[in-house]
Amino acid sequence: MSIFTPTNQIRLTNVAVVRMKRAGKRFEIACYKNKVVGWRSGVEKDLDEVLQTHSVFVNVSKGQVAKKEDLLSAFGTDDQTEICKQVGSSSSSITDPNIHL
Repeated sequence: MSIFTPTNQIRLTNVAVVRMKRAGKRFEIACYKNKVVGWRSGVEKDLDEVLQTHSVFVNVSKGQVAKKEDLLSAFGTDDQTEICKQVGSSSSSITDPNIHL
């Protein structure tokens, strides 16, 4: 018996989620929490140190990657790195799904 893993899902661990709502849709990126705070304050300059992956998600915890059409309609580009910069720099929320209250 083989286990089917969908190809459009990416599993990440030890992740902080940065969310942004734009054009009626929610977009998320997977970051290191202390690094994204440094990115916003200008201390951290290297985007590769901030992001866990250069993918834009609809739902990070489920591993659902955002569709190209949604990215184009919301951001005017499908360049994942540029969109990650916009989401990370915005004043959107940072959450840590590993913390259970």
